[in-house]
This record gives sequence, C-alpha cells and structure tokens, in this order.
Amino acid sequence: MKKLLIAIAAIALLVSCGGKTYTVKGTVDPVAIGTGDFVLIADNITQQTDTVGIVDGKFTFTGPASVETIKNIILVAGGVPDNAGAVMFIPEAGTIAVDLDAGKVQGGALNKALAAYNTAVAGILNDYSSKARELSGSMGGAELAAAMDKIADDAQARLDKLNMDTFQANKDNAIGFVTLADMIYNFETVEDFDKALEGAADFIVDYGPFNEIRSSLEELANTAEGRMFADFKGETVDGKPVSFSDYVGKGKWILVDFWASWCGPCKAELPNILAVYDKYAGKDFTVIGVPVWDERADTDVAIEELGIKYEQIFVGDDHTPTDVYGINGIPHIILFAPDGTVAKRNLRGARIEEAVKEALQI
Repeated sequence: MKKLLIAIAAIALLVSCGGKTYTVKGTVDPVAIGTGDFVLIADNITQQTDTVGIVDGKFTFTGPASVETIKNIILVAGGVPDNAGAVMFIPEAGTIAVDLDAGKVQGGALNKALAAYNTAVAGILNDYSSKARELSGSMGGAELAAAMDKIADDAQARLDKLNMDTFQANKDNAIGFVTLADMIYNFETVEDFDKALEGAADFIVDYGPFNEIRSSLEELANTAEGRMFADFKGETVDGKPVSFSDYVGKGKWILVDFWASWCGPCKAELPNILAVYDKYAGKDFTVIGVPVWDERADTDVAIEELGIKYEQIFVGDDHTPTDVYGINGIPHIILFAPDGTVAKRNLRGARIEEAVKEALQI
C-alpha cells in the first residue's frame, strides 16, 4: 500500500497543466451498437456534455485538456445511457485510449495513477468479501456478528487511510477531487473538513456539492447535542399551519423522526419507533414525524399502510428542516429534551428505546 501511495504522489508531482488538447480514441463492440447509438462525454464538475458518433465500433473526440476535472464516457444505446458501464478518465493532454467494453483507460500519468487508486480500492473490498465468506462458513450467531463488524471496521479504516493519503498527494488535480468525493461524508466537524482541504486547488474548494456538505457540518454543529432546537414551519395532516416550536420546548420529551415514504431504512426503523410510542407516549413524552424530500400523496399512503399513529409535520418541498439540522441522509431520529435542547441525535435500532427510557428515568 505504501509503495502505491508513494507512486501516486510521485506521478502527481510530475503532472502539469501543460498541453492544450486531449484526444480520446475509443472502442466498443460493434455488434452491440445499433443505428443512432452514440457516446456521451460528461464532465463531472461543470456538467457539460458532448456527444460523439460511433463508426465501426470506434469513436474519437478532441477537447481542451485539463487535470482539474474528471469526465465519464457513457454509451447511449437505444436512447438509454449505460451509466453502470461508464468509464471515468482525466482529460490530460495527449492521446487517451479507452476500451468501453473492458472499462480500461490508457494514456497520461494521472489516468495511470487513477487506475492504481481504483485497483487499491477494489483490493480492499475484495479482501473484505473474502474474509466475510470465510467467517460465514466457520461461525454463527453473536460470534459471527462481532467478527463481521471487526473486519468491516478494518476494511473501512484501510479505505479511509487510502483516500486521505491519496487526496493529500493530489490536492491540485482530479484525483484529489475523486478521493475527496469518496470520503466526503467521513468528516464529522467543519474543523476537520477545513483542515483536510488546506492547500487544495480552487476547483476542489469551490465545488458546490462539497460546500453544501461543509454547510451541513456547520448546521450540525449548531444543532449538536446540548444545543437549542432550530425552528421550521409546515402543516398538520389537515393542512393547518404549524411550527416545530408548537411541539418542541413545551415541557415534553419529543422523539422526532425525519423520514420519507420511499426510504427503505426509514421503514425499517418504524417498528422501533411505533413500539416506543405505544409504550411511553403520554404527558411526558410523544413522537413527531417530519416527512422530507417526498410527495404528500406518497406520504399519506405510507402513513396508512405502515400504521403510523403519531402526528406529522408536513413540509412539502421545503428543505429547511434537513438544512437547519445538517441532515444528509434519512432516517435521522432526534430526541429533544423538555426545554427544547437536543438530547440525542442519530438514534437507530435499540438505541431509540434506550434513550427514551433513560430520559424518562424508567
């Protein structure tokens, strides 16, 4: 692993923005190509796209070279983009050979380094899968669960180190962009995020989605455990205006579930939430649901089908609730104290009831 990272760093140091154009010379199985099929070259940063015709299983495209962006080549067959078979490349100056069928890219020092990084990632994942299969055949029950957690943690630690080391060695080029994207949700604080990005190129620092993650970390800090709740507005099941503050900070413990009808993990947590509601709802405790990123009609159907009994605050297309709480994924379950402060965040599974029982001193 160390040799790989040193090689990636050394290659990055040799790369400059010199050269004006790149030329992709690509191949795809002509048997799979129909009349009117073409290749789409999509820039992951600028979102600019170019289309390229295919002749006898071959295509060629020339464009401005840059080591500060990353592109995908996508076959569009029968009008349907084959996103699963997309091939990623860095538009370095010179000629880049692309085999769409094999998913291979040749040409340019950074593309070689990117392939090495992807190989290293695949190696870690394959190693984890191999160990998981061995464990599954040799033990079971709680012993297996503990062992699986251990190898998963080890694999994640290896991936985290690979990503961070590779990013640090490539803050001025597209490999840095790729590795930061792979680990962007690992940062727990704004301070950690800012420290990692010190010295990074402007195209990385200024990238909108990365800045959105940073903003969510700021909001997460503002609504961390011990902080006062952040308010937002919505409506009740019968369409009456309501504020979050109509419930929170009114002398009750409030368990709030941010969820959506299309979210599988959200549905998986509902039995836990409903059990807590059935056991403990009363003068000192209740549950509120906040459907987010969803259509009201779909939410209404889910409430009926899933047997959700507690009140909901419907917010429609308004992202304020998830923005002010720094929520990037759902379900996100928060327990608020009677005075409106955040008591516990990110509750899942058995920890939901444990937190409620502790709060109610049961």
